Amino acid sequence: GYTIPQGFSGMLEASLLEYGGMLQASSVFDSDSGADLPWPTYDDTAQTGALLAENTAASEQDVTFGQVVFKAYKYSSKMVRVPVELMQDSAFSIDTFLSGVLGQRLGRILNTHFTTGDNSSKPQGIVTASSAGKTGTTGQTTSVIYDDLVDLIHSIDPAYRRMPGTGFMMNDASVKVIRKLKDSQGRPLWEPSVQVGAPDVILGYPLMVNQDVATMAANAKSILFGAIKKYMVRRVRDITLVRLVERYGELHQVAFLAFARFDGRMLDAGTDPVKHYANSAT
Repeated sequence: GYTIPQGFSGMLEASLLEYGGMLQASSVFDSDSGADLPWPTYDDTAQTGALLAENTAASEQDVTFGQVVFKAYKYSSKMVRVPVELMQDSAFSIDTFLSGVLGQRLGRILNTHFTTGDNSSKPQGIVTASSAGKTGTTGQTTSVIYDDLVDLIHSIDPAYRRMPGTGFMMNDASVKVIRKLKDSQGRPLWEPSVQVGAPDVILGYPLMVNQDVATMAANAKSILFGAIKKYMVRRVRDITLVRLVERYGELHQVAFLAFARFDGRMLDAGTDPVKHYANSAT
């Protein structure tokens, strides 16, 4: 009954804890059906043309195709039961309030799975899909050095480095480590944004904060770099908010529940658009 007015402020205070990053940084597409959705791929990067002498027949070289299959995993916000008395007496719209709360619950688990999902009855997280770009030298269990960041950047092919949205992704604790790094001239690697809505920059590339990326520790995959937009999120229609009026009628309660269907995986035809920095084991 804390929301029932008894001469209180009329404002509701919420506890905050940062989450998100993947839906903003990835590419999201919608589908009307949850049927398996194959996305064809091909990798012809190992092939080149050939120089021919006069009157010489050209050789053959097929193109090999593959596919990435998007599923539609079902997510629940978990159910909240509300006494009818509270709905009648509250100074706030309980329906509106809970729609936001349940949506945030879904957002938290989706961001975790889109980041570290193991692709076993759940999405393939971007960390899981990434390949090794650089491993820290001995002693770099909770840190990273300038040279390692340069090596990580250049572990990605220039074709991907030129793509819009290419940049770094890490959690805020790793950002704190990098903000203290300086180049050989004593200049900070971290460049704060001077434009509203624009991300901060590291070595010329935007920085995206995602709290579900591992903190720096032994063997941790703590920094991602690459074409983050190559991570695709499939959304099946809209989030569904269910209002159960009769189920708990004998208790004079109304239950609220939200459902969503999503999948996420990397569009990688074989040339590793996103790679990770792993801290040293010792």
